[in-house]
Amino acid sequence: MSPALIEVEDLTLSFAGVRALDGVTFSIDEGEFFAVIGPNGAGKSTLFNCVSGIYRPGAGSIRFDGREILGSAPHRIAKAGIARTFQNVDVFPAMTVRECLLLARHQHLRSGPVASMIRWGRSAREERAALRQVTEVAERLGLGDLLGHQVGPLPHGVQKRVELARSLCMEPRLLLLDEPVAGMNHEETARMAATLSEVNTDLGITMLLVEHDMSMVMGISDRVCVLDFGRRIALDTPANVVRDEAVIDAYLGGAL
Repeated sequence: MSPALIEVEDLTLSFAGVRALDGVTFSIDEGEFFAVIGPNGAGKSTLFNCVSGIYRPGAGSIRFDGREILGSAPHRIAKAGIARTFQNVDVFPAMTVRECLLLARHQHLRSGPVASMIRWGRSAREERAALRQVTEVAERLGLGDLLGHQVGPLPHGVQKRVELARSLCMEPRLLLLDEPVAGMNHEETARMAATLSEVNTDLGITMLLVEHDMSMVMGISDRVCVLDFGRRIALDTPANVVRDEAVIDAYLGGAL
């Protein structure tokens, strides 16, 4: 078994006396497709915000590749190799798809501002490499023909794929996916699920997924962690989670 890429231990966070996370503990192996589910208000998005550095928990530990990242700034966490998408599409509508994806390459550039302005030497080489990377990712996600299109007018499902592509252009080791199929129809959902599975398998990117579409979650996840009122109530394979009575009572019910 691969070593754990990220270890979350006893994570606790309160808002105005209300426990949003209550001693949450789990680890995710390198290359694993790991899902977190639970009813609204269970603490899923709060967990994501802790891992990505937006929130700072009152107690606990988050180790990424053996190093403590709790308390690190979001941009440092991103530079360490953690990228994320958002529940609500977060793109730059006035940009083209190509420009939006190129933004994600910023942290990999080493040329100074003067060299970048004149596009000479290393700056020119970095720009060509960034364009190649962006084109490859766009082609993988079915966006190759849209690179020159403005993002704003694109359909919701396509904008979701642009956001995913932007995250992949950061070359992350861990990708946090916050409801990647929210607002999509059945066909778009199936296509996104297949894309995420391929990215996980082909590129070896570790996935941490939050999603309400249980058919999708159970179809592509290796393990599932279930939260309820900020506490972990189950952690197992999808097949075992769907039979767990505590999970059925708290969340699944007749959803499957």
